[in-house]
Amino acid sequence: MPPSRRTFLKGLGAVTLVPALSNCSDSSDSQPPEQAAALPPRPVPSENFDYPIVTELPFAHGVASGDPLKDRVIIWTRVTEEDAAGDAVPVTWQVATDPGMRNVVAQGTQDAISEHDWTIKVDVVGLSPATSYYYQFSALGGLTSIVGRTRTAPEVDVSAVRIAVVSCSSYWSSYWSGYGHLADRNDIDLVAHCGDYIYEFVDEDETVRARRDIDDINYVDYRDWLNLDEVRRRYALYRSDPNLLRAHQQHPWAIVWDNHDISVNFGNELDDSSVDDSQQTTTLADTVRAFYEWTPTRPVRADGSGEFVLVEDGSYPEPADPLQIYRKLDYGPMADIFCVDTQLYLPSRERPGVVSDSSHLASGDSLFSRKQYEWLTEGMAASQQQGKRWRLLVNQTWITSDLTRWADYPEERQQFFEFLRGDNSAAQRLHNNIVVSGDMHGNWGSDLVEKGLSGYRSGDVTANTQNGSTAENAAAGYYRGSTANTVTDNARAASVGVEFAPTSMGRGGFDEIVANNLPDSTTAQRVAASRNAEKGIINSSPACQFVEWVDHGYGIVHLTSESATFEYWWQDKLTPGSPDVLGNQMIAFAADDPAQTPPRYRDQLDHVSLHGMPIAATAGARVAEPAPSGVLDPR
Repeated sequence: MPPSRRTFLKGLGAVTLVPALSNCSDSSDSQPPEQAAALPPRPVPSENFDYPIVTELPFAHGVASGDPLKDRVIIWTRVTEEDAAGDAVPVTWQVATDPGMRNVVAQGTQDAISEHDWTIKVDVVGLSPATSYYYQFSALGGLTSIVGRTRTAPEVDVSAVRIAVVSCSSYWSSYWSGYGHLADRNDIDLVAHCGDYIYEFVDEDETVRARRDIDDINYVDYRDWLNLDEVRRRYALYRSDPNLLRAHQQHPWAIVWDNHDISVNFGNELDDSSVDDSQQTTTLADTVRAFYEWTPTRPVRADGSGEFVLVEDGSYPEPADPLQIYRKLDYGPMADIFCVDTQLYLPSRERPGVVSDSSHLASGDSLFSRKQYEWLTEGMAASQQQGKRWRLLVNQTWITSDLTRWADYPEERQQFFEFLRGDNSAAQRLHNNIVVSGDMHGNWGSDLVEKGLSGYRSGDVTANTQNGSTAENAAAGYYRGSTANTVTDNARAASVGVEFAPTSMGRGGFDEIVANNLPDSTTAQRVAASRNAEKGIINSSPACQFVEWVDHGYGIVHLTSESATFEYWWQDKLTPGSPDVLGNQMIAFAADDPAQTPPRYRDQLDHVSLHGMPIAATAGARVAEPAPSGVLDPR
């Protein structure tokens, strides 16, 4: 069995004040004037209240929205009290067309209860397509949350769809400047998180920060969780970060889980502590339950169809089967977005209630499991038949590399690629497929091609002309300096799409593995070692079109009728408020155009410079006014 990603990497490398929030709770900017009078005082936590928060009580973890459809969206918040006022807290919600919450178009009430960990989730219906909305919650006599902004999916064609891509966001590994920059963008339609949204333990390579500076392995916010309450608290810790809170406040999200999100195996990597695995009672049911409670994820049916459970009456959207997460978001003629699960059905993981069915394969195990595989392939075929321009998969791990878990499932990967190539009931080639992936903690770009496929050839390798987020990370990575194509020879015709994996929101790269193995090495030496690893990987992996294994941040996918542009945005994870740096830019075209120089062929990922384009940030034509963010102070 090939080594795990982490084993492979190691082998390669020999507040104490109540937070203040302006422009939100009691201000006339965030609520109608008639609501601003005679509000009760804000609850003030005592010195003994040790729970991660970032805004004032009772809505101390902000707001969020997710899984938008053309006429509805999930909105979320949580009621946090030092002492529960009762068995249920009535919460009023409103949705408006303006950030001042004056033109209200939908409203209702839902009770926050302990069964849902005091979270509120509302499936807001009756909305207009491709429209930005603002929402707010109130409870306990009129105390209000911050205002959130969300956006519905388009129904008809639009000029562009812009999707931010994030993965592997360890709280302890980074200051998350990237989330802050995402929050400041006003033209994002969706944030797609590819998994490991939370982590169960601190990585020994990456001890950048700790809540209240308590870096004690025995402290609940600095070690592996032990039970359901601590899993829930981990989400509270994450939502106590101002950058993440603001990124949720300003955009709708679509989130899939990966191994760390749903782990039940005790995994501390730091020094031994008084806590051990014998004290852990966490179950898979606990971790998936907390995932649904704390993320604005729309539940799906229990039958494996991927169809949504749609709630019309404003009640809490209960998952029919919390183990089901794969689903599709319809973004009109521009794109279908398939959110897949390549973690839960791993045959190597024994999980109660989870059965991986590989009967669609001639031999070997399935990573998708048969129902999901059929849902995905049938859905992608239907998407092309309906004339959708792009098919985008939100996927946990780099599918075109044998450095990941896909190395153990070559038959299923090959069968999937062959299906896209035309081995399907319609004998039809499916074009314009995009996979966005996480897990590898580096920046990767690839064609979708099986390993060793004959007839596929890539171009030569050249150093990136862009620098990273720090002075030491110069000439950050390698890409292919030619397309390898001519007018008469499409050398990469076998590719069935492209893959975009824009690093991690902080979880460590190759340079940090080097630092862990060679603690006396300099930053320059760690970067140099990373350059050697990157060059070796791209030279030995023909499908790989770009690799950089030092910097961290997020990605942007800019979809239009002509092309898909992929941007790698980086920030120095060790510096709070680090600037946003455009580290590289790649492109895929929606249609063949051999008359261009060089020829343009679809389903291939190229550096923009190969087609005479400068590396320059894309922007959306539509800009929505931000929700008022105010000043956030974590406790």
